[in-house]
Amino acid sequence: MKDIRTLHNEAMDLALKGDIAAKSDPKGDETIALYTEAFEKEREAALLADFMQNPEPGLSILYRSAASLATQCGRYREAEQLIAKALSGNPTEEIARELRQLLQNIYVQSGRDEDVLVYQLEVPDRDRTRFESFLRQLGFAASSMRRVIGRVALL
Repeated sequence: MKDIRTLHNEAMDLALKGDIAAKSDPKGDETIALYTEAFEKEREAALLADFMQNPEPGLSILYRSAASLATQCGRYREAEQLIAKALSGNPTEEIARELRQLLQNIYVQSGRDEDVLVYQLEVPDRDRTRFESFLRQLGFAASSMRRVIGRVALL
């Protein structure tokens, strides 16, 4: 069985190769394959570190790195799950902020913009008419507004 550092180093080498391949063909098969292999190794390193109860901030850094690599190969749901795992631990405030920013990026890349809006908004008063007016100004259709308002009401 490989150790955490070896898995992480292999993942970073593959990610670097993926970055190089992405310069000539960002969505090419080779690029995606390199990022996918890097993601799988980094996820394995993070899960192994978690199993071995490695301390923070190293554990959340590995999860953040694995989530970032997951987005590079379009595996948004897995990235979201890794971020949730990292945030459920005890990351530093800086790393938690980076994880939340990565989550916002995932929502945008995967076409889940309404999740980004709900995440970014902090509505001080829950006046429905005022909030609906605000959403209309942003260009939301009535059907989207009901979905977003429903999510805000749950906050």
